[in-house]
Amino acid sequence: MIDLWNRVTTNITIATTGIVAKVTSTVSNTPAKFPTVAVEQIDNRDTAMDLENSETAAISVMRIQVFSNKNITEARNISSVICDAMREMGYHRTFGPEPILNEADVSIFRTEMRFQRIVCSLDDIPRFATT
Repeated sequence: MIDLWNRVTTNITIATTGIVAKVTSTVSNTPAKFPTVAVEQIDNRDTAMDLENSETAAISVMRIQVFSNKNITEARNISSVICDAMREMGYHRTFGPEPILNEADVSIFRTEMRFQRIVCSLDDIPRFATT
């Protein structure tokens, strides 16, 4: 199975170094550190198989949420950095960044974005260089 979640999460972590306290794969009602980014792979379906029925391409769909306890502007600014990183990885945004009311705690500001791309292998997305 072609699975890009770890590579995307690592690249988002590198791209947001210094502006985000935590990048995680899970969403909780109250993240422990702010600002926090949650990266979830919400779909990874086959899109092409070879003659032996082995997966040769998948459609990767990522949902990324940004949480801030400061203001919506901080969440949107971080979303912009993430959008640039996702585009660099070949993803296109299909939703957002949309401000989402955090009903559990209205003092936490949240944006949600979704990205999609077709990928043939993990090598299609290089790992970002660390500085």
